[in-house]
Amino acid sequence: MTIESGATAKVVPAPAALRIAPGHTVLLDAASLERNSMELSHCLSVAQGLLRVAVSGPDVEALESESITLGFLQAGDQLPLDLLRRSRFHLEALTPVHLEEGAGLLPPEGATSLHDWTVALLLIRHLGEAEQRLAALLQLLVERLGRRCGDWYELPLHLSHQRLAELVGHTRVTVTRQLSKWRQAGLVAGDTNAQGGLRLAPELVQA
Repeated sequence: MTIESGATAKVVPAPAALRIAPGHTVLLDAASLERNSMELSHCLSVAQGLLRVAVSGPDVEALESESITLGFLQAGDQLPLDLLRRSRFHLEALTPVHLEEGAGLLPPEGATSLHDWTVALLLIRHLGEAEQRLAALLQLLVERLGRRCGDWYELPLHLSHQRLAELVGHTRVTVTRQLSKWRQAGLVAGDTNAQGGLRLAPELVQA
């Protein structure tokens, strides 16, 4: 397993309990599980924090591979390990994260599974227009991660325009142009809450 932050990286064992500092990414594959007696039928449970889970192919150099976001997990959610049979996980801590090994039981009531996220993001990427895709993504993020704060909904994470573009399957230029239109219309305010995330008007994200 490799932990990377910026241009630096180091290989460390995969413990049954794993802590990841904000801004760091852990690369996890099937080989690291085998070395540490962890089974693919098990899972990792998020005990604390907010985590971006991405995937890349295991046959590409880990630190050079382009990852695809599968979803975002928070406390109470579970990360199934069976996908590691043919892929590698990139676990990016958006806040301080604490993961614990579990036995692959059903997630607790109210938790969102990684599969739920993956299906939702896949459906968003197949909407027709860029505006539709971005609005649907923001609505999904607010529904699962956001909170109401006065006249706005707030997201507890910072997502770059490049990351938003990856999530909706469009270019960064297209995402920047659409967000600028919404800012001018008073529907979006960027990087203004404590976590550096977007603030969104109800008219934009309510179905």
